Amino acid sequence: MDLAMKPEDVAFRDEVRAFLKENLTDDLKAHARLTPGILADQDLRVEWLKRLNKRGWAAPSWPKEYGGAGWNVMQRFIWSSECAAAGAPVSSNMGLSMVGPTLMGHGTDEQKAYYLPRILNGEDWWCQGYSEPGSGSDLASLQCRATSDGDDYIINGTKLWTTGAHQSNKMFCLVRTDPNAAKKQEGISFILIDDFQAEGIKVDPIITLAGDHEVNQVFFDDVRVPKKNRVGAENNGWTVAKYLLEFERGGAAHGANLRNALNKLRVIAGTEHGSDGTKLIDDPSFRRKVDETDVQVTAVEFTE
Repeated sequence: MDLAMKPEDVAFRDEVRAFLKENLTDDLKAHARLTPGILADQDLRVEWLKRLNKRGWAAPSWPKEYGGAGWNVMQRFIWSSECAAAGAPVSSNMGLSMVGPTLMGHGTDEQKAYYLPRILNGEDWWCQGYSEPGSGSDLASLQCRATSDGDDYIINGTKLWTTGAHQSNKMFCLVRTDPNAAKKQEGISFILIDDFQAEGIKVDPIITLAGDHEVNQVFFDDVRVPKKNRVGAENNGWTVAKYLLEFERGGAAHGANLRNALNKLRVIAGTEHGSDGTKLIDDPSFRRKVDETDVQVTAVEFTE
């Protein structure tokens, strides 16, 4: 495998660097430095997304026909590497990484035409309604119920550990539409809850031991959702959820951040001194650990 950049890759890298220099504001960089994981400031998250979307770069892996950048693997690798080096915010948009690709694979033309542009421009921010009390690792045992009522479903139940529910206006949700199915996986449907501020929806914060508010418990009390918001056939939600899982678990790219962190470590080790007065990078034992880590990071880059 050859990771060396071709001339067109170098040109693309320079284009990315110019964009980041122009659009990565001090506020965005400062907040990103203070946020090791998901960017916490919702206004800044939306601002960064809008800047990316204006350039057509909001969704690097989406096809161009759906408003994505349509980049190849090397371009996405360069983008991730340059963003990490520049200190850009980490993407944490479930609409971009999960809902969008799922709609491309299983959604109706109407759903794609409505939701995909709104995801790209930051109008909609999605959360995931999967886990429930007693239905975490055994997700197929979920009990949140969607009862048929004409053209609508009436949803009752609760979802737990819902990341970002307090900052979201929409939810993609697994609900039980057939409690009598022979296999529990066969009685589940995949539903888009459009109005997350609707009557009957209650979001209770869950504060972690670190004092952070990132996850929540969401309660549904006779919440009415149109059946046109179902993705895929009724009782076929498990298939849709498995398709989404390809993007939820397979779309992460950590090599760029690891490489950037290792580069910073080398710089620090070239100036800091050990107990014997020599620079850390000149200590054979320390340098060996750095080199071993370099091999591991390179393996991650090749895998990605």
